[in-house]
Amino acid sequence: MADFVSGDTGSTLLLTCADDAGAAIDLTGCTIKLRWQEAAGTIADKTMTIVSAAAGTCSYKFLAGELYPPAMAFEVKITDAGGFILKNVHLITVTVRDDL
Repeated sequence: MADFVSGDTGSTLLLTCADDAGAAIDLTGCTIKLRWQEAAGTIADKTMTIVSAAAGTCSYKFLAGELYPPAMAFEVKITDAGGFILKNVHLITVTVRDDL
C-alpha cells in the first residue's frame, strides 16, 4: 500500500522527532525543515508546522507537484533557538503511487 498519491495537495506527513533513546525532542523555540531531492535534482527545503512542541510532533502538508512516484526520501533539520542543528541519521522513506 502506498503512503501518498502523486498529485495530491491535501496529504500531510506527520512526524515525531525523537532522540536515540526514543524520547521525544522538545521542539519549543525550534525551526523544523523538511528536505528532499526533487525529480529535477534540486533540493526542496520546506518549513514544517510544529503540532506539539512538548511531544516533538511536526507536520508538512504537500503542495501540488511535490509528491512523485515511486518513492521519496526525506531529511528533517531541526534548528534550536541557540542555532544548533540536528538532522535525522536515517532518511525517512515513503511510497508514492501514480495518480489514476
